[in-house]
Amino acid sequence: MLDALITRLRSALAADHADAAAALNRAAPVPGGPGPGFPVLAHRDAAVARAAEEVDDAFAAVVDPLAAGARWTQTPSYVREPPSAGFLDGYAHATLAEGDDVAVGLLLLGPHLHYPPHHHPAEEFYLPGATIGWLEGVRPAGVVVHHASWQPHAMTTGERPALLAYVWTGEVATPSAFC
Repeated sequence: MLDALITRLRSALAADHADAAAALNRAAPVPGGPGPGFPVLAHRDAAVARAAEEVDDAFAAVVDPLAAGARWTQTPSYVREPPSAGFLDGYAHATLAEGDDVAVGLLLLGPHLHYPPHHHPAEEFYLPGATIGWLEGVRPAGVVVHHASWQPHAMTTGERPALLAYVWTGEVATPSAFC
């Protein structure tokens, strides 16, 4: 399934972000498996169902088993200093493949979550499985959202959880930090 996600991401990036699409060739799978049982994981099935509704069944069929088998985590600096009382209950991410200058993964956000402005040195591309709010405004599901290196960005979900596929390129070893 990882190959299918990378193929989908490569296709989504090819027209406007050829360098990022090419970087996907350097991504190797990382081990999945059980990790901490974060509260947001209770929303995984609902987020996959939303991706089927708002993107398409094929996207949902690819991300569902990847999300089920992923090793989910949370950014350590976020854990040390969460931006709000409920943030950590509604947030987790999983790296599925990586290379020296590329990372591919999933981000799961619970309902009614505001992921405040943050930034990182990696250039970032999201393929969201849901229509959510961004700093730039509401963006539809299934359309690539791009953030340049160090560009502040934020996300807000509504009534339902959201699952997003992401690609980081460039300096991928440095985690994000709140602005």
